[in-house]
Amino acid sequence: MNEKEEPMNMNVTPPVEPVTEFEVPLPPDRKCPKWLVPLIAGGTAVVVLAAVGTGGYLYWNHNQLTAASGECATSYDKAVKAQKKLTEYLESDALKTAVTVKDSEVKDAKTVAVLTSTVKTAEKTKTTIPECPSGNLTDIKAMTKEIDGLATAYSRTVSEVKGKAEAVNGSKLDKIVADATKILNDSKGRVKDDKTRTVLENAIKTKDEKAISDAVKAVNDSIKAKSDADAKAKAEKAKQTAEDTAQTSGNDSGSAGDTGGGYTGYTQSQGGGYTYTPQQSTGGSTGGGYTPTPQPQPQQPSQGGGNGGGSTGGDDGYENMCFAYPTDGSPAIQVPCS
Repeated sequence: MNEKEEPMNMNVTPPVEPVTEFEVPLPPDRKCPKWLVPLIAGGTAVVVLAAVGTGGYLYWNHNQLTAASGECATSYDKAVKAQKKLTEYLESDALKTAVTVKDSEVKDAKTVAVLTSTVKTAEKTKTTIPECPSGNLTDIKAMTKEIDGLATAYSRTVSEVKGKAEAVNGSKLDKIVADATKILNDSKGRVKDDKTRTVLENAIKTKDEKAISDAVKAVNDSIKAKSDADAKAKAEKAKQTAEDTAQTSGNDSGSAGDTGGGYTGYTQSQGGGYTYTPQQSTGGSTGGGYTPTPQPQPQQPSQGGGNGGGSTGGDDGYENMCFAYPTDGSPAIQVPCS
């Protein structure tokens, strides 16, 4: 017997599909339009992308700030070191020595004036280095640029001052070499030891300031030694010459005619007159002349009286005679009046 088939129930509810994150559940009796599904999905995607973009920008900006701050810090350290080098050089013994060099010690005096001016300018250089800001990328980059400029300025100033100091030292060495060369040329034949000149010549070639200074001193000492020796030898020679002259003068003193005093002696001739006869010295009279030998006084008649000096004679046959008065106080004698 056939069983009667039961009719299908048309009101049976179909199974519900799971809802995804991009689907909006609708009532069972309503259908979702086809255009609505992609619109909802696109809007959700925009929201997600916007969130992702904001986070990415913040991350990028943070990295930029970090990098800029690092660059600024590096520039700051560089500027501090450059400033320190400038300060140390301005206080160094090398610069102080160069600054104290005088115009007369260099070949070119302009180098001294330029160095002095450069040092004064360097000492007025800005000493405060600004610190790096934070939080603003533009401000950080601007400050980094300023700090880099200071670091460059400090380094350039150090190089400039060093250059001017070296110019002074070089000009000083040029004058030392020039002066030493002149001493080398002028000292030829004037030194006691010529080896000192050879040492000086070699020192000039090396342009070593200390070596030249030592060699110049040695040459000057050698010049003085020869000068002293020559002066001593000259003095000894002069002394010997004076002694020889004195000895010769002593030997000739008995015959050399002194003119400071005394008189020329005369002797009486047989005819009643006087004949010139030089008298021998008895040894160093006070006046330096000859000592006369007393002569006999002729008896002559006087005319007109009187016993003083004068002349006698005339037409009575007697020879005219004159009196000579010795300077040593001895009696007067008669001598020819001619």
